[in-house]
Amino acid sequence: RMKDSETKFIKLKAELRSLSAQMDSMAATAQLQKAITNVSKTLVTLGNQIKLPELQAQLQKYEMQNQKMEMQQDMINDAIDDAMDHDTDDEDELIAQVCDEIGLDLNDELKEANKKKMKQNDVDNDVDEDADLQRRLNNLKG
Repeated sequence: RMKDSETKFIKLKAELRSLSAQMDSMAATAQLQKAITNVSKTLVTLGNQIKLPELQAQLQKYEMQNQKMEMQQDMINDAIDDAMDHDTDDEDELIAQVCDEIGLDLNDELKEANKKKMKQNDVDNDVDEDADLQRRLNNLKG
């Protein structure tokens, strides 16, 4: 008899655990159903507030304005590039033409000026060396 009672008690304990698990599952399902209901209501409210044709029109308007701004930016960049890109060959040609009209040979004069400057530097260096040698000689004597 004790064994039968013990067996019945174990069966009853197992059934109670099963019922407890089922109740937990049902409570979780009820919470999930409540959350889904709230999400549904929110989506319906959002759907009523957003008018799809208006949204599409606004998006098209935005896209057109964006394309217009891109075109204007491209035009500005092209204008800046054109303004900054000057032809140095034309400038050199104009300078050469002016020099020819005046009778100057610019390249020869620039070369001569450079040679004169180099000669002047050589003379200055010689004078500096002579002065340095004289100073050192005076230091040795004195």
